[in-house]
Amino acid sequence: MADDGFQVYMRMENITEQEDRHLAGARKEIRNDLTVLIPENPFPEIAVEAYPPLKFSWVIPKKLAAMAFPRNKENLQFLVNQGITNLVTLTAGKKPPVDDIARLRWTEIPIEEFELPTIEQIKKFIDVCKRADKNGEVMGIHCRQGRSRCGVMLACYLVHFHRFLPDQACNVIRMMRQGSLDFPEQEEMVDKYFEHLTEDNPLRFGVSGEVMEEFIEAARESTKRIL
Repeated sequence: MADDGFQVYMRMENITEQEDRHLAGARKEIRNDLTVLIPENPFPEIAVEAYPPLKFSWVIPKKLAAMAFPRNKENLQFLVNQGITNLVTLTAGKKPPVDDIARLRWTEIPIEEFELPTIEQIKKFIDVCKRADKNGEVMGIHCRQGRSRCGVMLACYLVHFHRFLPDQACNVIRMMRQGSLDFPEQEEMVDKYFEHLTEDNPLRFGVSGEVMEEFIEAARESTKRIL
């Protein structure tokens, strides 16, 4: 049947233990074929000080973590409890409740949903990470789902600070954070940042498969210990 406009069908469901034991009891919103996880306390009847944002994981243990949008102060308190002192928000026009958490620095690099970060925005993220590293601080970064915009930034981080080649960085982030960097244009943006970084740079890039495995295993083990 012809339709003059695109019809969106939405329904809400609980996440089951079989689907994800870490998220069981939280809500998910299904829009046509797209499933959107709704960050909330899986056990609202229990008063808790802190619980993790959805999709939280370490990328570099005790140095850089990624996550979906931290919706409430309990999510942010969890980050502080893990030693995270700096949070970078990539969602345009939507701010986590960082004003409620005095011990958390906040940087906004607004990127519209489904858009790619620009080279200037990637450089801004890298500069924030440089300052944090110099001061011995720990970084967190998020977009809405912690996968696309976030994935590009994380891959560029590995390129910049650990001399990964773009394809190596993208593959490692995909292994660490399922669903990240799903589209070719996202990997192309990491390529563009690599070209920018190496334009007048004689440093060698590229790491061994063993180093890639070490990064993935360290991130998984550190995340497993706290979730």
